[in-house]
Amino acid sequence: MPDSVAHVFEHVAKYLNSGLDTYIPLTFMLGFFVSFVVGRWGHILDGLGWIDNSAIAFSTFIRGHDDSTRALRRTLVRYMVLNQTLVLRDISMQVRKRFPALETLEAAGFCTHEELLILEKTHDQYSRYWIPIQWCYEHLYEARQYGKIGSDFLLEKITFEIQEFRHGLAKLLKYDWVPVPLVYPQVILLSVRLYFLICLISRQFLKDSEHQLWVPFATMIQFIVYMGWLKVAEALLNPLGEDDDDLEHRQMKIVDITDHNLKHSQQRKLSKETDPDKTLSQIRRRSRAASGNLESVIVAATNNNTPRNRSEGRIHERFDRVSPRNFDPNYSPKLGDDFSRGHERF
Repeated sequence: MPDSVAHVFEHVAKYLNSGLDTYIPLTFMLGFFVSFVVGRWGHILDGLGWIDNSAIAFSTFIRGHDDSTRALRRTLVRYMVLNQTLVLRDISMQVRKRFPALETLEAAGFCTHEELLILEKTHDQYSRYWIPIQWCYEHLYEARQYGKIGSDFLLEKITFEIQEFRHGLAKLLKYDWVPVPLVYPQVILLSVRLYFLICLISRQFLKDSEHQLWVPFATMIQFIVYMGWLKVAEALLNPLGEDDDDLEHRQMKIVDITDHNLKHSQQRKLSKETDPDKTLSQIRRRSRAASGNLESVIVAATNNNTPRNRSEGRIHERFDRVSPRNFDPNYSPKLGDDFSRGHERF
């Protein structure tokens, strides 16, 4: 190019390079944006909800070994999983494809026909989410009256676990209703591309440069780091999407969480002849008599091949059910009589 044009280009390149990081604080902008996106991704993951804490609280604090008490504990878990499924099917495409209509919840065993009718009569979609939680509270209140729950403190512990579960699902709904403002990622994307567009001009090697390198290695490294940083934010921006890096395509998919919650909460089958006190005493005696170190116990547990359920169809074939509004003897054990008969044992 002519010397006059080269002279102007040299001054422009020096000017742009001298204040580039001041004009576009890319490190600060990307750091803040990625921190925001990763935090949002983690909160959504935490809010998906695992039933384990609530199921342990039900099993521990709701006392009784009769059929009606087992039905009550399992029904409470089923209601919580039903609540989770109602929320996830409205924010996750994978769960929506699995349960496209409310009737599929009955076919999968999440609710009875009577419960399905109550859900269908509720026209407010937001209120429909929390109807199963209300059913849980009604059963817990009646269980406390009949003495199945030993004290108000234990009742508070159980309701606290339910509230934490509901709080996580409510957080998912809020994240779905109020997404990241569209202008925010657009500003970040534009800033990154504008930054490197300016680098094409400002990072040119001029005549008076001390080091004449044909390949701008420093700028290339900076491009790889910043663009990789940006791609991380883009991949995590929508955790409930259908991309390869979203939660939908991980090893534990979102739709598998509901299966996990319902299967594992009802996996153990209790027999009427089993006495928990005797079982605990036998375990304690065996523990005291056992020899060996912790490593041998871990190896033995690791090598134990537990058979898995390979069924891909319905979540479970049958489970004890309790009516949402009252204890209907047509399809569940009548809890009132069992409560009154077993009240003296508690």
